[in-house]
Amino acid sequence: YCYYVAGVVGEMLTELFCDYSEEIDQNRDELMKLSVSFGQALQMTNILKDIWEDHHRGACWLPRDVFNKFNVDITSKTPGGRSEGFKKGLSELVGVAHAHLDNALRYSLILPPHEKGLRRFCLWALGMAVLTLCKINKNPWFTEGSQVKISRRSVKATILFSNLGVSHNGVLKLLYNIAGRNLPVFDISEKNVKAADSL
Repeated sequence: YCYYVAGVVGEMLTELFCDYSEEIDQNRDELMKLSVSFGQALQMTNILKDIWEDHHRGACWLPRDVFNKFNVDITSKTPGGRSEGFKKGLSELVGVAHAHLDNALRYSLILPPHEKGLRRFCLWALGMAVLTLCKINKNPWFTEGSQVKISRRSVKATILFSNLGVSHNGVLKLLYNIAGRNLPVFDISEKNVKAADSL
């Protein structure tokens, strides 16, 4: 699901970036590998934020196998419960999304520093996603997306700091690491990518 909804968009944008710039095109293979992960990061963040709104519509995009490991039947889960198993499953998915965001940062830093517009486009989405994951991780018992939605102030800060550091890879890495310092990390290597792919 994530691939068709967001991974394809990441690939398409990468093709556009490469067609736009010969310099970017020199890194096409690496960017294409990371583009799907970038898209998955953003889509997973939205899925996690919107769990309960989707639930009210009768939809569930969460992978059952992740929650089954913790004895949670995700199809019958309702907002407001305080199941430790649900918290563990949610934490694992936050970790998977975080690992994909790591790849999104790598993608953004491959873009030439002088391509400030393209970098900003990527960094704003990346910054808002990492802050959203932090809110979800801090409040796993949220009952609606508005409880983990980032504030306007956070959006403005993301834009400001992204713009200030847009050409400086070291600064951007530092800002990203500070923002995501309390997030779980999950290995998304080939053998462990099934949780993300089942979304």
